[in-house]
Amino acid sequence: MNKIERVRAALAGRPVDRAPFSVWYHFGTQHAPAERAAQVHLEFFEHYDLDLLKLMNDYDYPMPDGMEVIATAADLGRLRPFDPAQTPLGTQLRTVELVARALRDRALFVDTVFNAWNTLKRNLVREAMPTLMAEQPKAVEEALGVVNDNLIRYAQASLSRGAAGIFLSVPATTESLTPEQYERFMRPFDLAFLEAIRGRGECHVLHAHGERLYLDRLLDYPVHALSWADLNGGPTVAEARRRTSLTLMTGLDHVKFAESSAALVRDGVRRALAAGGATRFILAPGCSVPTYTYPPLLHAARDESARDLPG
Repeated sequence: MNKIERVRAALAGRPVDRAPFSVWYHFGTQHAPAERAAQVHLEFFEHYDLDLLKLMNDYDYPMPDGMEVIATAADLGRLRPFDPAQTPLGTQLRTVELVARALRDRALFVDTVFNAWNTLKRNLVREAMPTLMAEQPKAVEEALGVVNDNLIRYAQASLSRGAAGIFLSVPATTESLTPEQYERFMRPFDLAFLEAIRGRGECHVLHAHGERLYLDRLLDYPVHALSWADLNGGPTVAEARRRTSLTLMTGLDHVKFAESSAALVRDGVRRALAAGGATRFILAPGCSVPTYTYPPLLHAARDESARDLPG
């Protein structure tokens, strides 16, 4: 099988010669032009012989002109619709174009999007988010609607430029917000986002980010694969397999990876492949591995993943 055939078979539940392999970390290119970001991703893809490339997206969602902080309902009201190509996200779209051109007919890649709640909190509101959710919930909802619509436009533009899918990062955990807050401020916008791109990609991945997940509320998201940290908060691969028919994308301990020996990494790969089974499984980290991870460890994971399937 070639890389595209292998990933498509894993997503469709068809037999594979081996589980597809992917890994990623943050490259620190958010200050760089698209040409450099694309080059770094492509070098990483080639060096570690990945089956599926996750395109990192560290270009920022822009703050409204003249603002450095958003802390009130009036501040939230200044958020506006925009053309993503005219913002820093436009550099990411150019990166998508360059990577798509280089990988055409060779491999699929997914583009990363942080969901509306995470984008609003990380890029704009930051420390004021808990107070605003508690005291100005309607203003937060309206701001999330604006952000989500902008992210939908971005995702549609990325898909039209060659991304095979969107890797949607969703921090639906007790560490981030309460169940009631999740139901009001996160889930409706996630579903609206995914409905807007349904049928426009072949490899949409839900990345359930965090440890204490509201997993039961995530399993009906319209995606092709589920990414989560099975070794850092769970559920286990076996439990997830019982609860969803989605392709599972996990298995590598991103927390301990960089500090492990190559032998321990190989052991972990063997356990993950045995748990993942012969289909609907992509070997990948539960989240980004540390940027300082040494190449021999990544090579060990890649080489062990290429061995015959367990059993």
